[in-house]
Formats: sequence, structure tokens, C-alpha cells
Amino acid sequence: MRGRSEQTDQGPWRLVHVMRRRMPGRKAWPWLAAALALTVLAFGIVWATPLFAVKEIEVTGTEVLDPAEVAEAAEDSLDRSILRADLDDIAGEVASLPAVKAVDVTRSWPSAILIAVTERDPYMAVPIDDETFLMVDSEGVVFDEVADIPDSIWIVELGDPGPGDLATLETIEVLQALPPDLSDEVERVESPSPASVTLYLEGGRTVTWGDGSENDKKTRVATRLLESGYRHVDVSAPDAPTVS
Repeated sequence: MRGRSEQTDQGPWRLVHVMRRRMPGRKAWPWLAAALALTVLAFGIVWATPLFAVKEIEVTGTEVLDPAEVAEAAEDSLDRSILRADLDDIAGEVASLPAVKAVDVTRSWPSAILIAVTERDPYMAVPIDDETFLMVDSEGVVFDEVADIPDSIWIVELGDPGPGDLATLETIEVLQALPPDLSDEVERVESPSPASVTLYLEGGRTVTWGDGSENDKKTRVATRLLESGYRHVDVSAPDAPTVS
């Protein structure tokens, strides 16, 4: 019992003693004040001196876009402190460009802003005349207009391509569901409406696919009928296909 009493009596005094030892002494306060003053001074130098003013805007990752067009988003930051550059505002303006899928904006000390762009990849080419195509990505976004297209992308006729167009979205869903042995035979696609996606195959054959529903079943039925020698297959209603 005696030992317990001594431990209880010493507890509060021991706590006060420890707390006093851990508190900074008076001699430490000038050093803390000096450190704070240096921090404020350094911030002021970076904020106000020309040494840390933005002199360069670096753009990477562009092929479709003109780097100068991307750099325009940060032009208001030129000759101003690099700390004043609003990176979120710059990123938002760059992201509004149709060809941009993602963007990352950072400070490159002491005097540059780096804009790293990830552009959209073409998935479909939509002809608008005999010589011009709209480039559409896998999300249905129209982001470029070109005269020459890669051999690896789909040629699709659409009335009003875009991410808000149901015919565009249904076509993408159908194309993404095609197995390689069937997709390799597709020469072009016509989608006059969301429920009227039609595949034009090599050798003049056609597959009327309909919309993007029941794609697995449509694939099995279309493959079986094409292998049976039918040239024109309609699997828009896969439980009751028609052929000719």
C-alpha cells in the first residue's frame, strides 16, 4: 500500500516537471522568430522578384493539337510570379479543347509551366464528303477533321456523330463487341439510326445488326449464317433472323 501511495503522490509533480522540460526555453524563441522571418522573406522573393517570373511554357504530348494553341491557356501567367499561376484554371482551359482526353499542369522551377497533354485516340472515321473525315474516339467525341485516315480504324457513316448521339453510342457498343474473325471482314458501317447499325463485309455481304443489345447472341447467329453461305443476314432480332 505504501508503494502505491508514493506513486500517486509523485504523479502530478512528475507530469509538470516533464512538461516544463519539453516546452521551448526563452533562448529558442529568437531562433523561431528568425526562421519565420526567413520563410516570409523567401516567399516574398519568389512572389515578387523577376528571377521567379514565368518565362517559358512547355507543352508535351501533342500530335493532333498545335503546341502553341495549348500554350495560350497559360499566356496570362507570363512575366508574373510562378506562384501566381493558377494551375487549375490553365488545366481547365486546356481540357476544353476537343482533342484533349487528359491534362496535367505543373510548375517547373524556377520559371516555367509544364503542360502535359494526353490526346484522344481515333476509333472511328466519319466521312463528311469525298475527301474529309471526322475523327471520333471510343467515347463518341469528335475531335479532329482530316483528309487521310489510318487503316486500323472503322469507317462509319453517321448523321450527327457525338457523345450525345444515340446512333454513335450504339455503333461503338456494337463494334466493341465484335469478335476478331468477324471484325476483320468489316469494310465499313452505316448507322442511320440507333437501331439500324449495318455492317458491310468483304465480298459484298451485309449484316444488319440493329442496336447494341444481345451482342453475344447476335454474334453467334450471324457467324453461323455467314458460314452457311448466306450473303445478307439480319440479326436485329436474333431469335428470328432473316437471310437472303
